[in-house]
Amino acid sequence: MIIRLKYCGGCNPRYDRTALAARLGRDLPGARLTHEGEGEFDVVAVLCGCPARCAGHEELRGRLGKIVLADERDYTALLKLCGVAE
Repeated sequence: MIIRLKYCGGCNPRYDRTALAARLGRDLPGARLTHEGEGEFDVVAVLCGCPARCAGHEELRGRLGKIVLADERDYTALLKLCGVAE
């Protein structure tokens, strides 16, 4: 599984987005996490640091879907999108 990570600009971070990405790598050891590229991936995870969810992601596509995370509670939804229950 290829998961495309997109970060917001970090102007108002309320949680550690990098730590969340590291956690995802630990929870999905077979997945390839990438921060670059365009095209279609299996899942797109847009990591926003606050409820504004302002990161642009219109050009990114995920075969299984895309999720915009604004806090750690959205992590469970991301795992479900990846086919894993937390």
